[in-house]
Amino acid sequence: MALACGADAVLVLPAAWAVRDAEHFALGGVSLLHRLGCDAISFGAESADIPLLRGVAHLIEAQDDALRTAVAQHISGGLPYPAAIAAAAEELIPGAASLLSQPNSTLAVCYMRAMIRLGARMEVVPVQRDATYHATALDNQAFPSATALRGAILRGDWRSAEAAMPPDAFAILREEALQHRLHRPEALDCALLARLRTMNADDYARLPDASEGIEHRLMTAAAASCTREDLLAAAKTRRYPHARLSRMATHALLGFTHDSLADAALPEPWLLGCRSDAQELIGILSRRTKVFTRTADLLERPWFAAESLAWDLWALGAGMPAGLARTSRLVTP
Repeated sequence: MALACGADAVLVLPAAWAVRDAEHFALGGVSLLHRLGCDAISFGAESADIPLLRGVAHLIEAQDDALRTAVAQHISGGLPYPAAIAAAAEELIPGAASLLSQPNSTLAVCYMRAMIRLGARMEVVPVQRDATYHATALDNQAFPSATALRGAILRGDWRSAEAAMPPDAFAILREEALQHRLHRPEALDCALLARLRTMNADDYARLPDASEGIEHRLMTAAAASCTREDLLAAAKTRRYPHARLSRMATHALLGFTHDSLADAALPEPWLLGCRSDAQELIGILSRRTKVFTRTADLLERPWFAAESLAWDLWALGAGMPAGLARTSRLVTP
């Protein structure tokens, strides 16, 4: 769909980075662009105020004494860490709290933090987002939320989905649906609950982001819940938000631990597809760094086993056989 709608090339962000928090998701993506020698990065954000985004990014990445002290005070007052960071940042940079309350702007700050950390010198090109990120209705918006679009697809409201998507993308999606290759949100509920119920207390303690007793709530909820949504609703509190618990559940299903993710190397470029008229671009990128185009070349990479498992779990939920990562071919429309 991306290639059909004008992208020249599509690369993989491996699961070890794609299912992380915003900081590490951004670090994985920016590291790929930096490795490839890209000179610009563009992203959607509710705020396109580059000086404010950059200022907040420098503040949080530096983690100086003033910020750490303010964060500690807000945490002791009962705020969860993300809210404490936002409140502390607001004391030092007016407007920071509003920025960090917006999901895409928060991710934008993380992209800039990654650039600082990696020493990546890229032009920043934010695209102003006007639609509500979690809006559930399409409402004829020019750029509807992914939540609203997924909702229409899951309801079988193909007319609304078609009106909200580029024609070339919709044609591909519709064909995949006709072939029963859509992965519904509840498709892996049983696999997830089976995994969680067979884990012991030590397994939970080794999960990434396990701290402050959140692992105990997840373990207790897993014993009493029969769906993923019930699990997250039972475990959620003001201190333990839905997104954090959802990531932990995903990490458990994929077998990720704190140590395995801490040791994960930055991603290597794996090309999923490129336009037939973009071969010159791929040649330029390949002269800058190794770009993998054949699955056979990935089999010995240390991160590929986890990546292959993620693909196999997606295939299970979509009613397809395992082995997709090993049999995938470069897409060249």
